[in-house]
Amino acid sequence: MRRTPVQQRSRERVERILDACAELLDEVGSDGLTITEVARRAGVPTGTVYQFFEGRLGLLRQLALRHLDILIGRLRARAAEEPGLTWPRAGRIVIEETVQMRRLIPGFTVVDFGEARPGGEKYLPEGTTEAGGDILAERLYRFAVEEAGLPPLTDPYRVTSLAIQAAGAGLELAFRNSREGDTALIEQTGHLLAAYFADAARRSSADLPGPGGPARTDQDGGQ
Repeated sequence: MRRTPVQQRSRERVERILDACAELLDEVGSDGLTITEVARRAGVPTGTVYQFFEGRLGLLRQLALRHLDILIGRLRARAAEEPGLTWPRAGRIVIEETVQMRRLIPGFTVVDFGEARPGGEKYLPEGTTEAGGDILAERLYRFAVEEAGLPPLTDPYRVTSLAIQAAGAGLELAFRNSREGDTALIEQTGHLLAAYFADAARRSSADLPGPGGPARTDQDGGQ
């Protein structure tokens, strides 16, 4: 963003602009999105949009960050409901919550967290780790370990980044022809992620023994 809103009125205006952007994405896609139409839909002058956002790409990046905040909030609520969470179960929960966001959150099917399409624009900022993880991988992993209480993984950001890419491919296929998604493909994507994290947790328990014993993992990767 060009400028972070401080006053309540400015914060509400920014949220209104982002809401308008999300609604228009569902109607015209990212290629058809214009700042002029976003401003009109939000009921603000075009110059107001440029006061806060660095053009169209800046607006889409901020929307992707808002989606990430929403996902973390949903995961926080789920983690509070499920003590003794395991990595395979956590993988399934991420799929479940992402699917609900695809079904319910305006604009999410066009701009989720990463790219609108293969080779398209990357909306989230680059990561900060030497392993090359992105912001999505970094925030999800930190949440899992620091808030949800999951045991550390070996090479965590590469593991998490690969999981994100695999899950994204599965869900893109599941939602290709329907806003509700193909339930069989969604289930298979969840199973794939659970099995992947079960294996990663087993490997990590040998590499990173802790005072609490081996990493918690479901043996079949199905939960």
